[in-house]
Amino acid sequence: MKKLIVLDGNSILNRAYYGIRALSTSDGLPTNAVYGFITTIKRYMDALCAEYAVCAFDMSAPTFRHKKYDKYKSNRKGMPDELAVQLPYAKRAAESLGFKILETPGYEADDIIGTVCRSADAKGDIFSYIITGDRDSLQLITDTSSVYLLRNREDELFDVKHFKEVYTVTPDLFVDVKALMGDSSDCIPGVAGIGEKTAVKLIAASGGLDNLYDNAENGYFGASASVCAKLTSGKDSAYLSRDLAKICTDAPLGKDIQSYRTEGIDPERLGELFEELQFEKLAEKFHISKNGLQKSAQTDSEAKFEISEISPEDFFNTNIPRPCAVSFDDGTLSFYNDGTIYYLKKPSKKALEYFFSEPVICHDYKSLCASLTEYGITPECSFDTMLAAYLLEPGKSVYPLNDIAQKY
Repeated sequence: MKKLIVLDGNSILNRAYYGIRALSTSDGLPTNAVYGFITTIKRYMDALCAEYAVCAFDMSAPTFRHKKYDKYKSNRKGMPDELAVQLPYAKRAAESLGFKILETPGYEADDIIGTVCRSADAKGDIFSYIITGDRDSLQLITDTSSVYLLRNREDELFDVKHFKEVYTVTPDLFVDVKALMGDSSDCIPGVAGIGEKTAVKLIAASGGLDNLYDNAENGYFGASASVCAKLTSGKDSAYLSRDLAKICTDAPLGKDIQSYRTEGIDPERLGELFEELQFEKLAEKFHISKNGLQKSAQTDSEAKFEISEISPEDFFNTNIPRPCAVSFDDGTLSFYNDGTIYYLKKPSKKALEYFFSEPVICHDYKSLCASLTEYGITPECSFDTMLAAYLLEPGKSVYPLNDIAQKY
C-alpha cells in the first residue's frame, strides 16, 4: 500500500516550542519551535517514505464548535509572541519538505486530518499515519489509519490492536468515552462526576453512548445508583460533549487525495530557509549546501553506486545474485547487482514471480509483502534490516533506513 503522512502542525509546533530550550538567530528571531518541528518531520519522512504528505494547521477564526458552545476552549490563552512569530517559518518548512499545507475557516486541524484520512481510507490502497501529540486523533484509527502519538521520550504507535489493549474499547467509541468524561483542556463538560475509568467501563459494557442511554430504565448496564443519577441528569451535557469532541471527517477541503502526492524536498527553498534561520547543523543533516543544492550523503569510505534503468527485455538476461537487496515500491522494482542499483518500472507479474522465486534482503518485510499482495506473491526474506535494527535497539519507535545505514 502507498503511504500518507498527516501532520498535526499546531500540535507538533507547540510541543517543540515548550520542549526545546530557547534558540534564536543572531538578530534575535526565536527558532526553537521551528527547529523541533523540522526534526520531528524529518524523523517520520525517513521512517515512512510516504508518497502523500499533508500538514494541517488551525486558523484563528472561531469554529463550528465555538458557535455550538460558547465556552469551548475558553480557557485557552493566546499563542505566545515568541511562538507566533515562528508559525510562518514552520509552514515554509513543511512546504519545502514536500507537504501540502491545509487550513480551512471554521474547522480545526483535527477536522482536516480526519477528512484527509477518510478520503485515503475510501481509496483503499493508501495507509495513513497521523503524527500528533493530541489524543483526540485516536478516534480516527482504522484498519488503514494509525496514530503516532508524540511523547517526551519515545513516541507511541497506536493501531487498532494497541488502542484496544490500552483503552479496552474500539477507536470509534473513544469519542463516546470523552462524551462522558469530558475534557477540561478544551472546556468540554462531559457528565459531572464521571471520570475516565467509569466512562470507559460504561461504554465498553454498552457498546456506545446511544445504547447506554437506551438502557436507562434498566439501570445503565449495571451502573451504581449514584452513577445512574449522574447519567440521567447529565444526558444533555453528554450529547453536547460528543458533538464537540467528535472530529469532522467531511470538512470542505475541495481537493482530491491525489493532490496531496508529495514531490519531495525542494533543496533550494529549504536551503534558503536554513540560511535565514541559521540552521547550519540541520543543513548538514539534510545534506543541503549554501547554494541550495542537495549534496551526496556518501563519504569517501562508502561505496559509490551506479544507478541504471533496466528494460523488461534485458531484465531476464541479468545475472541476479542471490540473495539480493531489493525494494518494490510504487510500482518500481529496484535491486542491487555488482556495483549497480537497477530499477525496473512497472514490472510484469512474470518478472516479479521470477525475481521473488528466491530469498531476498529487504527493509521492512511486512511492507514488501503488502506491496506484492495484488500479484499473489509472498516473497521469502533471508534478512530484514528493519527487524535487525529492532533487535539491536528494541526501545525505539521508528527505524529509518537512512539512520541505520549511517550507524551500521
